[in-house]
Amino acid sequence: MVSNTTAITTSGYNSVILFGVGILANGDIMYYSNTPGSVDVLVASGGAYVGGDALAQKVRSLKTRSGSTINRVEICMNSNNMRELMTSPGPGSSTNIYRNFAALKTAWTLDAVNNNDESLYHVPSTVTFAKMLGTMGYKYSLCPYTNINFWTSLRTQVNSGLSTPLIDRAYLQCYDGGGGNNPVSWQNSLGMTVVPLIWVINDAKPWEGNTAAQARTRFSNWARQATLGGGGYWNEYDIEKMGLSYTEYGKVLTDIFP
Repeated sequence: MVSNTTAITTSGYNSVILFGVGILANGDIMYYSNTPGSVDVLVASGGAYVGGDALAQKVRSLKTRSGSTINRVEICMNSNNMRELMTSPGPGSSTNIYRNFAALKTAWTLDAVNNNDESLYHVPSTVTFAKMLGTMGYKYSLCPYTNINFWTSLRTQVNSGLSTPLIDRAYLQCYDGGGGNNPVSWQNSLGMTVVPLIWVINDAKPWEGNTAAQARTRFSNWARQATLGGGGYWNEYDIEKMGLSYTEYGKVLTDIFP
């Protein structure tokens, strides 16, 4: 992770989602980095954190750095191997996958796991996985771009009977495959407030990028339609790579979602 964490933590943002981690077939956890200058790292194995002190300190500093406005750090993950591991050996506290997520939570002082499933869409195993994480003190958030019926069913089943919801946030992709999404419509279907995400200026798919001024217009238009859960950005190191300003993008959010 080579991002400028000082700029991220002092530009008005209150949450960070780290992209991303993946579960190996044996339940170990990898941190996959798409950022130039970074490498993929095995971060949890055999029930222990193995990702190194430097990485752990950098992640923890997102909340502890002097002047930081960050109060929530999440890890974003896909659905690889989840269904198989929830079937066997299952979600028990003695399993490798359970112990690894517990170790990673402690090492990185994590608050939530973010579900970026774009392929599996298997409700029973995802419910089991979410509830497993809940026993460790994680919150579970959603990051959909399509298949609203899956996400609605998942949210309903996971939160059923809970006085405090385990699934407490939904970050809606309003770019790329989700470019036509309307967060207000998704809110009505999910039964919870939604945080729309848009892509900042980038060189991967420039036509998907938004300047800070364009972001202000889009978030303002949505916020006039309904009370949203906030707003956010997909930023694959783009702000730094493209010479943009974390502060300028951050001010859009603090102005519209104070």
